[in-house]
Amino acid sequence: MNSTLQAFLVILILSASILHGCGSESADPVLPDSSGTRTAGTDSHQLWGLWDVEIVPDNDGSAELVFTPVRSPQLHLNVVGLLESSGPAAVGIDPPVTIKDGILDVDIRLTHPFELVKLTGFDVRGILIGHGAYAGFSQSLFYAGPDDIQLLNADGHTTLWNPTDYSGSGYVDGKLGQPDALENFTATLNGYKYFSMDLDTNGDVGKMPTENRGAFLSYSSNARHYKIKLGDKGLTFQYAIDANWWTPDQPVEVPGSFDVERANCPEPYHLSVYMGPGITGEGGSSDLTIDVFDWQSDCDTVNVEAPILISDSAILTNPDDMGDFVRFQTTLTNELMPAGDFADLLIYGEGQDPDSMTVYADYRLFRIPLPRVPAGGVEITLPEDKAYKTIGIEYTYGGTDYDYGSGSPAPVDYNDIDGPWDFIQVANLNNHTRMALSKDDPEVAGFSGEFPASVTHFWRTQWLIGSQPDELYQAEVHNEVENKLRLLGIYEEGHLQSAVPFDPPIDFIYPLNTSTHNTADETYTVIPFLLTFSISFETWGVGEGMTFVPVSPGVNGWGWEAQPALLTRTIASFETGGMMGQGPLGTALLYEWIADDGTVYGFIMASNVTDSDPNFNESTYEITGMAGAQAIQAVNQ
Repeated sequence: MNSTLQAFLVILILSASILHGCGSESADPVLPDSSGTRTAGTDSHQLWGLWDVEIVPDNDGSAELVFTPVRSPQLHLNVVGLLESSGPAAVGIDPPVTIKDGILDVDIRLTHPFELVKLTGFDVRGILIGHGAYAGFSQSLFYAGPDDIQLLNADGHTTLWNPTDYSGSGYVDGKLGQPDALENFTATLNGYKYFSMDLDTNGDVGKMPTENRGAFLSYSSNARHYKIKLGDKGLTFQYAIDANWWTPDQPVEVPGSFDVERANCPEPYHLSVYMGPGITGEGGSSDLTIDVFDWQSDCDTVNVEAPILISDSAILTNPDDMGDFVRFQTTLTNELMPAGDFADLLIYGEGQDPDSMTVYADYRLFRIPLPRVPAGGVEITLPEDKAYKTIGIEYTYGGTDYDYGSGSPAPVDYNDIDGPWDFIQVANLNNHTRMALSKDDPEVAGFSGEFPASVTHFWRTQWLIGSQPDELYQAEVHNEVENKLRLLGIYEEGHLQSAVPFDPPIDFIYPLNTSTHNTADETYTVIPFLLTFSISFETWGVGEGMTFVPVSPGVNGWGWEAQPALLTRTIASFETGGMMGQGPLGTALLYEWIADDGTVYGFIMASNVTDSDPNFNESTYEITGMAGAQAIQAVNQ
């Protein structure tokens, strides 16, 4: 069979899949007293400014952020008003600002208002201070819960300048600040973004050049992107700027004149954490890699706490020296099998200020989802499948071919019928997309009239072969009364050259679960006497469990997401007949991992085509040769 026709078979095979296709225990802790005022630092850490911030949404998916100064800064140089001077605004917003689904996306820009090089700051952090609904960990920290305002893309977390630990005298009121402005902001562990001349808006601190030691130059400007989840306690938060500084040697050169022991933060300036998949609500283990970036290179231990998952916290030692950072590696296991939906993980490394002897820490706080297979099993119903096919949402899949006869470890084990299934190792070397289009969409206007008027939408599969995409459109309608997905035909230009209305239509029966066994066997006329198209397939529900897929942005930026999924197996055959027909096109074997809302998270496809060696056993369903493993990569509105 020629490669073009085999490519068409691949598209048809893919279409078959679409045819059916906790933190700590207390969420109400006794919150800390926040009636005091915050004192200035007495060592390298300095507060460069403190603001009350009000989010004022408009009706167009945007918002204004109003920054009201609460406390002015105080440095060793006794420069009061550093960020409230008549120079350029120290804190501002770069448009556009968007609010969608309760998420605020905004670029916050800091501008250093002085030209004096000796006032260059290091390790500058813009801290979002909110409410502390959850308490836990060995240091009794208070931090944001699921319903609180929180920074989703934090570079790290810190206890600096929270209203409880930094109280007392020592501040001049800001221009517009009110003495009681601290009352509602109770979190003692808060997320921050790191600002430096060597970072762009979305730059990764772990990949930042190190020759300037994270400098924030005098009179320079730097913007960082904040993705803020809005809570249910109002559209306000506090914003603090923490910086490190020390009197430089003369002449002043950056960074050489600034003592690294005092001008930079004594704690690690960044922790880069990767957690692999594996932990679910039923147990499991995950590999944990922690890269510690520390200017003084003296952080030789890190602490790992997950009190919901493990009885005792772990202290990791003896890291590997990676040059600019050190690497710790361990395995985290769900030992305690908690009943909640998530577990909180805290990782931190410490350092001591050489003058005050104060110990500081850089923290990373992560929320690990603990998905479980529902008590009644994974069941896919028609309304849930409709949610998957919401008009305008595009699903991108990526993957590559793998030879199951090679003997090397497979990217996904299709023989494992109860999970967990790990798709994150699937190499993303090519991709295809799936998208539901309204029948009024201009993209389908040229052929939508060739199908019955009852069609409500077209489900498009676009498969990239070489540099050109091939496309297959399925004309569909959902029959909610009979709980069926009705396929009314297909349109494919490259090989069928036209629309193929299905009369009778193919009905796919819901729900889908482990007892599913559906069949179809139909032949349709494409061109009378010249071309017919036949399709037959049989689908089984095989198993259920947890699936891990590389959906962007994944869990806390780790690059994966986990969901309970139903494993189905379909075997399908395709044939063209008539004077223009070519006979059997081939037989396909398709394994799919489907979430209960109908989303296909991953699949493996193998095909047996005419005049080629078989890739699977059509009796035992064992894959013996080449198969394509695909996983969902992104979901775009």
